[in-house]
Amino acid sequence: MKLPVTIVFRDLQPVSAIEEDIRRRVAKFDQFVPDAMSCHVVIESEGNRHRHGQRYTVRIDVRVPGEQIVAGDHHADADIALAVRGAFEAMVRRLEDYAQRRRGEVKPHR
Repeated sequence: MKLPVTIVFRDLQPVSAIEEDIRRRVAKFDQFVPDAMSCHVVIESEGNRHRHGQRYTVRIDVRVPGEQIVAGDHHADADIALAVRGAFEAMVRRLEDYAQRRRGEVKPHR
C-alpha cells in the first residue's frame, strides 16, 4: 500500500533533498504497519538565533487503525537532517512497539 504523506515546512523554504529523504523513510513504515492510513510530517524552524544558528523541530504523526502514533518535537541546532533522522528513529521504535502489541507479543499488566 502506498502511504499518503503530507510534508509541511513552517518558517522555512521547502528543501527537496529533505523531502526525498522523508518519503524514502516513510516507505519503510510498511514493514511494520502495512495498513497505516496516513503520515503527516511537520518541519519547523524556530527563528533565527544569531549566536547559535537555526533550530529545527520535526514532528511525525502516523494514523493506524484505532490509534494515532506520534513522534514529536525532535530538535537539532543548525542541522535539519539530524532532526529528521532523530524523529524517524523514534517513530520506528513506536511502530515496532505498536506492531508487537497488535500481534499479542507483549504481555499485558495485571
